[in-house]
Amino acid sequence: MSISEVQTALAKRPIIFYGWVVVAVGFVTLAVTFGIWYSFSVFFLALITDFNWSHAAVSTIFSVFILSHALTGLLTGYLQDRFGPRVVIPMGSLILALSLMLTSQAQNLWHFRICYGVFAGAGVSLLGFASHAAFLPKWFERQRGLAVGIAMSGIGFGMLFLIPLIDSVITAYGWRAAYLYLAGLVLIVVGPLNFIFSRHSPERLNLRPDGDVTVTDHEPPGAKMILEVVDSDWVRQEWTLKSAFFTGRFWFLVFAFFFLSYTYQGTLLHSISAMVDAGLKRETAALYFGVLGIAGSGGKILFGYLSDLFGRERINSLGGALAILGIFCLMSASWLGGSLPLLFAILFGVGYGAAAPLLPAISADIFLGKSFGLIFAVICIGSGVGGALGSFLVGFLRDLSGTYAISFTIGCVTLSLSCILIWLAGPRKVRRMVKHRTRTDLSP
Repeated sequence: MSISEVQTALAKRPIIFYGWVVVAVGFVTLAVTFGIWYSFSVFFLALITDFNWSHAAVSTIFSVFILSHALTGLLTGYLQDRFGPRVVIPMGSLILALSLMLTSQAQNLWHFRICYGVFAGAGVSLLGFASHAAFLPKWFERQRGLAVGIAMSGIGFGMLFLIPLIDSVITAYGWRAAYLYLAGLVLIVVGPLNFIFSRHSPERLNLRPDGDVTVTDHEPPGAKMILEVVDSDWVRQEWTLKSAFFTGRFWFLVFAFFFLSYTYQGTLLHSISAMVDAGLKRETAALYFGVLGIAGSGGKILFGYLSDLFGRERINSLGGALAILGIFCLMSASWLGGSLPLLFAILFGVGYGAAAPLLPAISADIFLGKSFGLIFAVICIGSGVGGALGSFLVGFLRDLSGTYAISFTIGCVTLSLSCILIWLAGPRKVRRMVKHRTRTDLSP
């Protein structure tokens, strides 16, 4: 590229790439959405106290929620590919708000399974993880892990600020009022914000990923890292759901998501209950859960950035190892006490934070294309089934044995299996980031 072309490219580059606006909107949307998702951990104890239901019975509500979320993901991926977030996310906001209003009036277990489990799960799917994973990776190539990590870090901020706040509302006004407040938050904030600012892809605004201009296809001015295609035959394939379905990588990802979600959703749902079992007050456990959330936000940004530099597989395994250490701390808290619950919140939060940016980035590295939203949604069915099973079995085994030790030990094993399957999927063998070597670097 000539000096004049570089100068022209830099002159055309916008001061703020619109992709970062999309990331900021995603941050807020995911903060509210997953604040609602993980708030069930505090509603969990309130419902057990109010209705005198077992841990396993209340866990089935969340299991139905996760299954509904995963199955609706098929529709979510299709709608995002076709219409984009300006339509899909406001529609999801309406469904979620209405379902929370109905949940606030629930009287029986089946009411919760329908209103919260089925309908809230569907609403969260339309504006949550799978929904954002369908369009956020399209805005970035060199900084894909970092950008998705920043957006997904909103999940942790929602856990940090909303969970203790919701617990306070439940204590002061009851769980029914808390669900009404959450419905209002979704209607006032999430829907309008996305309708005004969200966009499906840079091409819709005549932009390119990372804010690059057309003349700088592979070596943009000042880039320190560039995207390297390792398997050009694979990348040239226009992946559809049908063609992806018959590849080994697709199924490695499905089962990796299954085992990962089994551990993470089961642990997150029951973590407050487990900390209470270890002797903490519910308010303290809710506060630690907020710490877990903010630690997760740091993990999402850190691991998203590191995965761009050192590879998805390595950083995913590092996150899994930290999460397993955190689970061991929670398992030991019942007899050792001390600061172990807080250490669990920090270690598990940071480690679990790797999942949100890495799972869509890994999938995009392998199957990015026009049908990526639908492909990713089908892969996430594995996550939904695993999360639903984990949420129920952890509660069931707790009722059976009187302790969470067996459940959490199984979780450590399944999380390890997930990390192995990501290595077998091998995103590094399709696309990877490498250091940009200039002509000076190549000189003898």
